[in-house]
Amino acid sequence: MLKSSQVEPLAEKALRLVTETGILVENEELAALCLKRGAKAGPDGRLRIPAKVISEMAAFQKKTQDAYEANHELVLTCGPDWTHHLTWTGQQGWFREEYAKRFLMQAFDCGPTTFYDDAKQAPRPVDTAVFDQMMKLAEATPEIGYTSMWYRQDVAPQTERLASLRRAMNLTAKFAGIEAIYPEVVKYLKEASEILTGDAKSSAYLAGSECMTMPLILEKRSAEDILERKKRGVNRYHVATMPTLGVSTPVTMAGAVVMGAAELLGGMAICWMADPETDLSGRVICMVADMRNGNSTTLGPAMGLFNNAVRQIFNERWGGHCMVEVHFSPTARRPGLQAVFENWYGTSCRQRWEGDPEVPYAGMGTLHGGGLGSPTQLMLDMEIRKALWAWRRDVPINDDTLDWDEVVAVTREKGNFLMCDHTLAHCREFWTSEMFRSDDPTAGAWDGSEKAILKKCEEKWRANLEKWEAPAWPEDKLRDMDALVARAEKEFGVS
Repeated sequence: MLKSSQVEPLAEKALRLVTETGILVENEELAALCLKRGAKAGPDGRLRIPAKVISEMAAFQKKTQDAYEANHELVLTCGPDWTHHLTWTGQQGWFREEYAKRFLMQAFDCGPTTFYDDAKQAPRPVDTAVFDQMMKLAEATPEIGYTSMWYRQDVAPQTERLASLRRAMNLTAKFAGIEAIYPEVVKYLKEASEILTGDAKSSAYLAGSECMTMPLILEKRSAEDILERKKRGVNRYHVATMPTLGVSTPVTMAGAVVMGAAELLGGMAICWMADPETDLSGRVICMVADMRNGNSTTLGPAMGLFNNAVRQIFNERWGGHCMVEVHFSPTARRPGLQAVFENWYGTSCRQRWEGDPEVPYAGMGTLHGGGLGSPTQLMLDMEIRKALWAWRRDVPINDDTLDWDEVVAVTREKGNFLMCDHTLAHCREFWTSEMFRSDDPTAGAWDGSEKAILKKCEEKWRANLEKWEAPAWPEDKLRDMDALVARAEKEFGVS
């Protein structure tokens, strides 16, 4: 963690960027709302945000900081999107109780646009056939508690999110909120939330972010999204900063943290001035420029340091409400060892930052910065996470677990415990892995290679898929969602 002596100068520099340099807001209506709340427009068009506004926002955020942090604990296990849905639907307690009894995980957070085709050993765009497969896989796999809504590339983009939400209902009940890529879709996702939950006040199925762009710009789409949410009574804003260190921030960690903190602070302040005293939070996701090839990567310590340093500054200075997941996604573009290493390393960095070895392994089936989904990688990640979940510190001690008479009898007879009834009754309590086996690879049945493990993972997800059964949704909800999609398609002129 940052030392207290480090937090102060970094926070002060970030505050100066917001108050002295300002935020460029690419929407006149939103900028006008900010000016009414005290922002000052500079000759460069940027809005200088008064320190008083930041103080007011921070004071309000501190009132609910403890509650937010309690919910944020779920991010370490559930990831951002599932955590949001559990929180918005009041299911945090249910998850904690359920997870203590059985293993659960999220799949493919936040939603791939491409699919890794094992047969061709290459990615391809997500189409409706892939979408259907992945939704069915989630429904058929008991360990999956939530799956992201994959982005179909063969559907009109204006209505793809809403239409995919409706289509998913035929295939699974394990989805949650989705993004309104187009601000005009906000009203439809608000209404979808009301249909699916039966609550006229709900917006649980409207997720997404107001995204900042470097340097200190609130771009047009996000500005319109803020205004549309306010208009529709969705008084919840989630600002995201997603820089590439060394490109859209300074290359040094101190400079990058200042820039990232300022961007998130400025974006949240804009939302505050547009709609004060509402549900306001932020999210930090960064990548790092690989100067060897110009690619962006999530591998290395810089990502974890940047994300968690920004979060710490918010927690100590501005009332928190800053989300950081364990590790965003591997940079690897193929399932296998590199993806596992990247997930492991990112998790290890977070464990050391938190001082908590119980932070779960971060893998959930995504590759290439989250945009590429691989069910084969998901099965591999799931096996690792199941192994970690199986670890228990407590040792149950009772007449059943400690058969004293048997211990004495076997010892006196100089025997062994293998043939004992007690061993037969309890031997299956040992955790064993389907993917990582103890077989002798020279015997021929199992060669122990990465290729063999990945083949087993592919076989596993395809076998799960064969067990799919359609979920049961009330007919009135299906009918109302059909009508909602039809209205949206008519508005956008698509079918």
